[in-house]
Amino acid sequence: MVKNKICGYIFGILFSAAMVLGYQLETYDHLTLSSISGILIFIGMALVVGTLAPFGWKFFDRLLEVKSKEIKVSNTTGRSNIAAKLSAYFDEASDKRYWLTIWIILILLQIPVLLAEFPGFFCYDAQDELNQVLTRNFSTHHPLVHVLILGGNIAFMHKLTGSWNAGICFHLTMQMLFMTGVFAYAILYLRKNIAKKLTDNDKTIYRGHKVLRVLAVLFFGMFPTIVMYTLCSTKDGLFSTFLLLLVIELMKMMRDTENFFKFKRHIFLLIFSAMMMSLLRHNGFYAYIVFIPLGVFALRKYLKKALIVFLIPVVLSVVIESGLTAILNADSSEHQEMITVSIMQLARTWRYTPEDFSDEDKEVLLSLLDERALGTYEIRAADYMKSFFNNAYYEENSSAYWKLWAKMMVSHPMTYINGWLLTCYPYWYPFAVINPYRGHQMPTFTYEDSSYFEYEVEPPGERHTLAFGFIDKLYYKMSLTPFQQTMPVISLLFSMGFYFWVWMYFAFYSITRRRLRVCLPLMPVFLTWLTLMLGPVSLIRYMLILWYLMPLMPVFFRHLQMMGESD
Repeated sequence: MVKNKICGYIFGILFSAAMVLGYQLETYDHLTLSSISGILIFIGMALVVGTLAPFGWKFFDRLLEVKSKEIKVSNTTGRSNIAAKLSAYFDEASDKRYWLTIWIILILLQIPVLLAEFPGFFCYDAQDELNQVLTRNFSTHHPLVHVLILGGNIAFMHKLTGSWNAGICFHLTMQMLFMTGVFAYAILYLRKNIAKKLTDNDKTIYRGHKVLRVLAVLFFGMFPTIVMYTLCSTKDGLFSTFLLLLVIELMKMMRDTENFFKFKRHIFLLIFSAMMMSLLRHNGFYAYIVFIPLGVFALRKYLKKALIVFLIPVVLSVVIESGLTAILNADSSEHQEMITVSIMQLARTWRYTPEDFSDEDKEVLLSLLDERALGTYEIRAADYMKSFFNNAYYEENSSAYWKLWAKMMVSHPMTYINGWLLTCYPYWYPFAVINPYRGHQMPTFTYEDSSYFEYEVEPPGERHTLAFGFIDKLYYKMSLTPFQQTMPVISLLFSMGFYFWVWMYFAFYSITRRRLRVCLPLMPVFLTWLTLMLGPVSLIRYMLILWYLMPLMPVFFRHLQMMGESD
């Protein structure tokens, strides 16, 4: 009881701080820590949430303690009811047939969106990645593996058909097939873990929790945030899909480690998913590196096997990345992605207090970022600042840069805190409206009140709505207006911050049950989230995994229950 109360109030303090600070950043574009009303709201909310949180955990305890009712195997022969026959089909289907059926359903659910948005969403640096392949002028600014996949697919189909749209559609269709295949694999895992397994005449039957499985299919197949990125050229959809696959394999490993190492396909999927997430985003690589000692410690009973399996993806990703960089003679001189936060902090300090820079300070700053670049400072996005950053000067004078950064930090601490938090608070504030690109000019539109999604087909592609025009209008509205982000309750389903706190609540619940090991498969996700706290901008595409994981939450509860039963 005491532990529950302590965990409850710790959760309440963290949640309350996120709500108050997030509101201030969203409303005023800076923190107002001295606000009496803000302090009182923080204290009141922390007490209320901290007091109520344990009651939710007690409710979960009661749910876990309820034993599953006995399910009888009934004979459906002769029934004419279509729903009954479908139910029997999905209950009795083998794993392969079930996966294939769900995969086909997910594809069919997403085809109308592809027709409405033909050839798909070719955006988020896609044009630059394609041009690297066409001009054979590569850089490591974008992951080379993704550059080659995207550019290779599009160039190949364009060569066959003479149509860039055909090339884009081919690439995005291949991507959709892979991603929906992984989603179907997740739903199969859901069925095997929450449905009751029965046998009848040597036939395996899964019964129960059909509603959860149907909702999972509809969520993966129709929820706009998911479908947008299944049909989008950005690397982030693939990255989150591989991260989802990694989480599933880690769940299998944690649940039954002995059997996990007996199946080569599970070992292969873990290694392959970890390698690909490391190759598709640098922060994914760093997150996975930090995860390794945690995973090895949790599996210390299988120390040698776990260490080998966890380290192989690191070796493979480093070899592949360095090999591609050398073979393609890719430019790897950029540094700004790693120091985005410091750039934004200095730019904000210059924006509001340029008089505090000495002549020597100005020389250093303006050598890295000229006045035109500093004039483009935007409080929620570092994209323009990064594009103007003088990497050559930084390589020769990095010590002068960091000396200036440290000097300004001492005299402008709140400016630094604001400069940092404004680029990352939507990851933990549920009511943030994603709009860091206000005023940015795109090929076919200008961002105004929302940057939820880049509703764009960059050249050489061209959008054609082939059917389902109402879907095109809906996606436009959700992408470029605050439509769904300002709707009461509904907005939470489209919010990164909301899903983050749902999982945080589950993590605290696991602590109260002394089953934190259940959360280990989520550590690569949390570590990826932490890397985004140092990122250049807050965008939905960077944390798609929060949506992909939601259908699996019942499985986490089931694993938590099973660990309790095994003690």
